[in-house]
Amino acid sequence: MKKRKQPRMRDPSFDDDHGKRKKDYDLRACTWNVRSLNWEGAAAQLVDVLVKIKADITAVQEMRWTGQGQKRVSPCNIYYSGHIKERKFGVGFVVGERLRRRVLSFTPENERLATVRIKARFFNISLICAHAPTEEKDDMTKDAFCECLERTYESCPRHDVKIVLGDFNARVGKDGIFGTTVGKFSLHQETSPNGLRLIDFAGARNMVICSTRFQHKKIHQATWLSPDRKTTNQIDHVVIDGRHVSSVLDVRALRGPNIDSDHYIFAAKIRTRLCAAKNRRQQTQGRFEVKKLQSQQTAERFSTRLALLLSESTRQQLGIRELWDGISNSLRIAATETISFRKVQKNSWYDEECRVAAERKQGPNRGTR
Repeated sequence: MKKRKQPRMRDPSFDDDHGKRKKDYDLRACTWNVRSLNWEGAAAQLVDVLVKIKADITAVQEMRWTGQGQKRVSPCNIYYSGHIKERKFGVGFVVGERLRRRVLSFTPENERLATVRIKARFFNISLICAHAPTEEKDDMTKDAFCECLERTYESCPRHDVKIVLGDFNARVGKDGIFGTTVGKFSLHQETSPNGLRLIDFAGARNMVICSTRFQHKKIHQATWLSPDRKTTNQIDHVVIDGRHVSSVLDVRALRGPNIDSDHYIFAAKIRTRLCAAKNRRQQTQGRFEVKKLQSQQTAERFSTRLALLLSESTRQQLGIRELWDGISNSLRIAATETISFRKVQKNSWYDEECRVAAERKQGPNRGTR
């Protein structure tokens, strides 16, 4: 009797919700080493790709932007933390339209670490974007990165859901000695030295490396492709607190999105409830005290500072959108430092007329029985 041939199993599409409504998971968090955003139109192209795959928030590595700050590339906000002078490394977050007004804070640490905090309904979410040194770096560089990562993690509020994601340059094996810290479905059999550092960091804080917990094809586990187009590694990871690990529904690489990088975007579905009330604090902007510019001394300080900022922002050959963002940021920074914001004076509604009316209402015999 012939054996019946078993049907071949296929990985479901990342957008396949298995009959569940989208409200069952409210956050699509991704990580992507983009290699460089230091060319004309790079930020706009990245945003277009992320909007297409409906990424709510994406941790980005190797942006190669200098300084620290925030840029608006409609419909997303880009928060970045780069080197002070050199265009190397650089991390940040691309926050989609659905989360833009729920950002509570952004904390840039250095060109390898940054944190963003999102307002949710039950627990706020702290996401840490990390870019670890490669295996070829010396132990001193690796130790310095690990110490900074530990400080960054400890600085997050205690009750927040903490998610660490990024390019760790770490291969995690299938060794059973690591217990629940590592899943059973890693792409690799053995753990690299950087992988041991990542496991030590996660295990000491009761965290779980979720990128090894879900069974997928190898092409959906690999996050990096070598120049020979043959060798693949799983070196990008998503790590979450152990008490919230059940909220992670899936983690896998997406091979379709392309921004000329040798890394694939790594996406996670996370079930959570976002806060219904949007963060209005981000919408209110103060008005500058422009009357101070009537003073010749203040006007000179403003023009000198603005000229310096404009010379720095327009040094590179940028596109129209990036050039306008640089001019706008320069104007805002110069005005904040020299003329500051105008103090808002609230109108006092309780005047003499209100006092007289209150006394009439109380009557002359108030307080007597």
